[in-house]
Amino acid sequence: MNSSLKKKKMVVLMMLMLQDEDSSKKVSRKVWARRWLLRRQEKGAFYTIFQELALEDSGCFREFMRMPYAKFSELANVVSQSIRKQNTTMRMAIPARERLALTLRFLVTGESFQSLSFQFRIGKTTVGDVVQEVCEAIYYALAEEFLQTPNQEYKWKKIAEQFHSRWNIPNNFGAIDGKRIVILKPAHSGSHFHDYKGNETIIALVVAGPEYECLYTDVGTNGRNPDGHAWSRCSLKKALDNPDNPLNIPADEPLPGRVNAVPFVLTGDEAFPLSKYMLKPYPHRNLTVEQRIARQNIQRKKNIRKSFGNLCE
Repeated sequence: MNSSLKKKKMVVLMMLMLQDEDSSKKVSRKVWARRWLLRRQEKGAFYTIFQELALEDSGCFREFMRMPYAKFSELANVVSQSIRKQNTTMRMAIPARERLALTLRFLVTGESFQSLSFQFRIGKTTVGDVVQEVCEAIYYALAEEFLQTPNQEYKWKKIAEQFHSRWNIPNNFGAIDGKRIVILKPAHSGSHFHDYKGNETIIALVVAGPEYECLYTDVGTNGRNPDGHAWSRCSLKKALDNPDNPLNIPADEPLPGRVNAVPFVLTGDEAFPLSKYMLKPYPHRNLTVEQRIARQNIQRKKNIRKSFGNLCE
């Protein structure tokens, strides 16, 4: 009898100990927000350095945001309606212009959410939510106007004329290159995104125009693959291979001073396969004078492709 009672007491004691252990793990939230976050409108980056540069130093504002204040205001007017939040009885919403400034700082610097959290005095989780929402709003507001691939013959011819006058390559309607964008490794992805430099990346395939404009983009191929693999799967290649010519690429035309008609082409580097619509430089060795000049002209256009690569850094 005494033994049975003793066992019951031991069981009760163990249950009380486990209950105390579980309750000790629960951390009660004593404050609604950290005190330094509540001083956002006094000392946050948007209310201090951003406002000072906008009012006093247009040159430094351009360095800070990578755009003049007039362009920032123009962009804010376009996306504000999509990113504006409602105030509640609990707290005031972050204004649309502040949300945009935060997102642009992330895009131009690549700083971590934690670093931006300290600068703007906004919670780290909120920073991540704001960046994602504003990026989506910018894309949907501007994609149709600025990320639209031409599909009319006269537009392609105009691009080719600009390429010829500026880069001395006729019948050319774009410069193509791939840029690797470093990402955080997704869970359970193995080596799927592991590239030759040892980073976890995805590929941004870009076709640039003669005025540094973006004519076509394809983003998302895992970085383990070469640029040529991304090209083989992209929608632009499928359109160029289509005999119906959905993009209305101009028909073959003679080069200046010549008689035989040749096709309009993209120019790329050694990563892309040579084809009817893809022109790439000659190999390094045993080149004639004409071939060397052609190689130099094609390589000069790397300046265009590098400008788009910088946007991904």
